[in-house]
Amino acid sequence: MNDPRDVPSRVAMEDIESALARIPSVTAARVVTGPGGRITEVHVLARRDRAPKQLVRDVQSVVLASFGLELDYRTVSVVQLDDPLVEGDFAHHPRVALVRLASDVRGHSTEITVQVSAAGQEHVGTVSGPASSGMRLVARAVVQAVAGLIGDSALDVDFAEVLPAGEYRVAVAVLRLATSKGDQVVSGSAVVRKDGNDAMARASLSALNRLFTAP
Repeated sequence: MNDPRDVPSRVAMEDIESALARIPSVTAARVVTGPGGRITEVHVLARRDRAPKQLVRDVQSVVLASFGLELDYRTVSVVQLDDPLVEGDFAHHPRVALVRLASDVRGHSTEITVQVSAAGQEHVGTVSGPASSGMRLVARAVVQAVAGLIGDSALDVDFAEVLPAGEYRVAVAVLRLATSKGDQVVSGSAVVRKDGNDAMARASLSALNRLFTAP
């Protein structure tokens, strides 16, 4: 009589692991087999937003429905990890201030260097690209300068433009922080006083500091 944990030869471990990784809150899965291809252990890494017992039941259901295999709940191990940084997790970070901004135009290419300070330490970001990229290069240089302050989270520039506002011109920056809980979007603005590049750097830092000071 076949053991319900025996894996048919047509089923690859990678297929089972891939199916388990699609379960909500699961970030990785590994299936361990013993003699005869029998499943002896199932290890699951997951976030903390769901109960371990529910995750175990989901693992059993997916394996049964997708592959016709019955798993004993005792073979399933769930390890829950802390989530990466999201908006609000920066609350104890110092504010970031602009120290210096330099623009080097060479033909059709522009190089932007931004120097910022946070808690007495200075950070530099340098980005180059087509001159037509304009304000986005400034915002990207700011993002690069603060990359070391946000860990493994992915911060990118969604929007960076100088817009008319009555008799003034205002730089507007929208930054997007990609996390496992979804994207966090913040915006910042600054009135153009010196030039557009300076205003865009200050607008980008205004958006960034919303992350660092969120309650």
